[in-house]
Order: sequence, then structure tokens, then C-alpha cells
Amino acid sequence: MAPDTAPDTAAQALPEVDMFTMVVLRRRFEAVIREMVNALFRSGRSGVLNTAMDFSCSLTDSRLQAISTALGLPMHVGAIEFIPRAVMEKYPDDLKPGDCFVNNSGYHGNTHCGDFTLCAPVFHEGELVFFSIARAHLGDMGFPTPTTYAPLARDVYEEGLMLPCVRIQRDWKDVTEVLDICKANIRAPEQFFGDYLATLAAVRTGERRVQEICDKYGARTVTLFLEQYQHYAERMATDAIRRLPKGRVVKEARYDSETPLFPDGIPVRATMDVDPVAGRITIDLRDNIDNLPMGINMTEATVTACCRMAVLNVLGPDVPRSTGAYRRIDILMRDGSAIGRPIHPAATSAATTNLAQVLTPHIQSMFAELSAGMGTAYSTIGVQGSCPCVSGTDSRHAQRPYANQILMGYWGGPGVHGHDGWLTYGGGGAQGVLWQSSVEIVEQQQPMIVERLEIGVDSGGAGQWEGAPGAHCVFRVRDDAVRFTANTAGRDFPPPGAAGGMQGGASMVWKIDRDGQRTLLPITLDVTLAPGERLESQACGGGGYGPPLHREPEAVAHRVREGWGSPAQAERIYGVLLTADHRVDHAATAARRSHAPADRIQR
Repeated sequence: MAPDTAPDTAAQALPEVDMFTMVVLRRRFEAVIREMVNALFRSGRSGVLNTAMDFSCSLTDSRLQAISTALGLPMHVGAIEFIPRAVMEKYPDDLKPGDCFVNNSGYHGNTHCGDFTLCAPVFHEGELVFFSIARAHLGDMGFPTPTTYAPLARDVYEEGLMLPCVRIQRDWKDVTEVLDICKANIRAPEQFFGDYLATLAAVRTGERRVQEICDKYGARTVTLFLEQYQHYAERMATDAIRRLPKGRVVKEARYDSETPLFPDGIPVRATMDVDPVAGRITIDLRDNIDNLPMGINMTEATVTACCRMAVLNVLGPDVPRSTGAYRRIDILMRDGSAIGRPIHPAATSAATTNLAQVLTPHIQSMFAELSAGMGTAYSTIGVQGSCPCVSGTDSRHAQRPYANQILMGYWGGPGVHGHDGWLTYGGGGAQGVLWQSSVEIVEQQQPMIVERLEIGVDSGGAGQWEGAPGAHCVFRVRDDAVRFTANTAGRDFPPPGAAGGMQGGASMVWKIDRDGQRTLLPITLDVTLAPGERLESQACGGGGYGPPLHREPEAVAHRVREGWGSPAQAERIYGVLLTADHRVDHAATAARRSHAPADRIQR
């Protein structure tokens, strides 16, 4: 069964819910999702859940219409209706109260196999009314190597344990055989089980609260509210599109290649058509390459989420992030494409990072070419070395095994017209929603020390509005060996700028041995460090927006005083000369800029 994508004209003829009740119900449903989030956050076992909040919760109605996706990670919730769609397609006549289904398959509507997703049908007076959904990124999902990303995997058989939309609870009781399979394939089974219970708590919280709303207001009133809300969202999206200029933009970006098939970089292509009269935006991705023998192939869910969220970021915050708004965005993709619907057995475990983190800002940057002052530059790309998956045993706790992902800062938000990049933005799939892991909890949960966590000087892309810098981070291993894996990217092709802005700094990761010797590691790294050795990471910064020479000199000097930029960069790129105390030398700056190229001074 396909998700509802067309307006229900019959519903428009139904009696209207008054505006006061509309506002109350909208806030009630948002409160339900917040309570689901709190349940998972407060009970998650892994640090990636209980400190970094790498999870999302959502609700859809029985017609698979998303109510609100504004509270979760854009990559997680941008196509969340694909999960209940898979449930209804696989179990069309076998849904009962108390059921819960688990899905981490990119071939069954999930994002990638690292995202453990639970979905429970919600019944009221015997009728299916909603689906309650929680998606948690786990630190280990049974991969051959201790990670939840495998960018070098040649097919799905080199990736993690696959759970293709199977029942994990019946009558509110665990199907123990499914949990036994999970525990047998995951390195830290008790940690997994704790994360499962936390995710389940979120789903059951949503189920209970939605039933309470239906009890109080009546299922018919709730149904009418949902229909009116989706029509409202569609109208808001249509009005926003009608304020845009008509046009077509065709654009290609490049992603760091680790395959001889593309020695000059992997292309990411898109064609965007904006039709203000029809109130529609079309994103055509059919010209992209075929599935790669790598794990970076995207899934239908990640492609859809990237496109929807990129467009809505430009349409503005007043447009609800719900199915009604999605109806105005047409996404064209093809089967068997690396940026489309994969054909089995294409590997997809890195579908939420890598190419996906190029696609989202790529589409946003196309709006900068459509009209001046629109769109964004590119944000950071890949899972940086400061955000590794780590694994091993900890002698401080009787050789207890651990497998976790650390999110120790990667930043690199894109420059946008009128604003510098958002420091804690991260990649296009997170967009500022992820929290940074706690230094103290990281050191408590793993036998390592966070020696440095700071802003990388000159790592943000120069522009009239700068891209945010990338994090500079150093981990030191304590008394037990630690295995680090990461798929960093952004080294050969750092995040580009837009509208005349410059690219951000490149991503680099080094191993530092006990003698202080530094060895540059590949972008996809898998390295075990002995006690006393270090991993040093410089994350790529976001691209800049607008010509650097248009930046206010005082803003350049302020960044130097903050330690984000250097005096050398201020002069070389911005044409701004500073005094000894890092104040603007206005006369020297005016002379320097008068002899600069029309748009900018090159690196």
C-alpha cells in the first residue's frame, strides 16, 4: 500500500473542526512526540542515545500521513511513513492490538541497517487509527566489523544483521526468538537489550497517549483535525512555492571516491524545476550513477528525506513538516541507482551519511543559483573522525565489552544569505538536532581520554557569510586497546560554497603513536590503537556563502579575536589587514581591497 500523496477532496466536504480545537490538538500531538522522545532519551543504554540523542520519534495516522516531523532528525523522519507502509504491505490482514514490528532494512522502507526502528499499530475501539514509531541509531548492529556503517561493503551480505519488518511483540509481549537472534549477533547484547527497551518505551508511550486523545476528543474529531491539518500544510507549501521565481537548475557535485570506477570523484547530480503557477517543485535524480559495489548507496527513504527537508528548509519554518506539505514536492528517482532505490543486493549501510550528506545541501545550493539571496552552501560531509564507532573491552569494569558511537563534535554548518554557518549544525541529515556527546560520559563509558575538543582554525569556508568551522578533536587511549572506525569523506572534495563563497576546510584524521609520530589515515578508517596512542581528527568545515570581499571587515576581525580565523587568512582571503591587537586597519584594508579581484582574493 502506497502512502497517501494526493489530497482527499471528499474530506474537504466534511464538517470543520473549530480553530481553537485545531490548535489544541496540534499541540497535543506534538506533546505526545516529546514525551516519546523523553522516554527514549532517559532510558537509552548507549551513549549515542542517552547523550547524543541519535534517535527520533513520530506518529502517522492509519492513512500513513505524518502529523509532525519537526521534532526529529531530518534524515530519520523525512520519510517516516515508509515504515508503517512496510507493515501494512507485509501484514495486510494480520494487525492486532499489542503488536510491534522491528525494521532496519533499507529494502523495506528503513533508512539504513544501523537505525533500529520499532512501529506499533494503535487501535481505538477496535479500529486502526495510528502508528507509533521510534527509530534509534545503535552503536552495533551485528556488522563483521564493530560499526553501524560499512562504506566499503560490496553487498548486503557484508553488512549487519537484517530485520526486514518482523514482529517483535505480540499482545504486548516480546517475541523472544527475534531478540535471541539480535543478542546472538551483537557484540554487547545487554547494551542492545537496554536500547531495545528504551525504544519500545517510546513506542508504547505514543500508543497510550494517542488512545487518550481519541478517548477525550473522539476518533471522528481527531480524524477531521488531521485532514484539515494536512490541507493547511499543503496550502502553506503551495503559497511558499508561488513566491519563488520560476526556473530550472541543473547541477553536479562530487564526493570523495574510494572505488576505481570513479577516479575523479563520485558525481551527485540533480535537476530542479520550480513551477510557481502550479505550486510544485520537482527534483529529478534519474541521471545519477548505478548502484556501487560499496555501502554508500542511498535508500528510497534517505533520498526522499533529503529532498523533502532540503526544499522545506528553503520554503521556511512556517510550512508544517507533514505529509500535506510533501505533496507539493515531486521526487523522481530510478531503481538501481546509487541515489535512488537500490536493487538487491546493493549495500546501503552508509545511506544516511556520505552521499546523503552531499545530496541535501546540493539541493539547497541549487536555490542559490535560482535566485540571489536564496539557498545555502554545503555542510560537513561524512562521519568525521571525531564521531567514530568505538569498541573493545574495559578492564575498569571486569573486561566488560562495549560498542558505541561517539559524537564528539563535527559541526560545519553551511553559510546562508544573511547568516554565518550554525556551529553545531553537523551534516545535512542532522541539521543541528543531534547533541554532542558528553566528554565525561565518553570517558566513563570507554577507556579513553578526550584530550582536545576545539574549533579548527580557518576550517570554515570563507564568504560574505562564513561556513561554520569543523571540530578539532584528539582522543587518547588509556589502559585498554580501542578500535576506531569512521567514514569521514570531505577530503578530496570539501563542502563547496555557494553564490561566490569558498569551500570549507578538508577532513583529516591521523594516528599518533606513543613517540609522537603522526600517520595520515584513509577517509574510511578502521584502526586499533594501543594504550597511550592517539587519534586526531580535523573535521571539514561548511562552505561559505557570497564573495569573501563583501564580508564586513569588523566581522573578519571579530572571528580572528575569537580564534576561529587567523590574521593570515584575514589578509589573504578577505583583504582585511589587522593591527597587533587584531583590530581593523581601515586604511590598509581599503588599499588592499581596492587592488583585489572583483569578487574575491583566492587562497
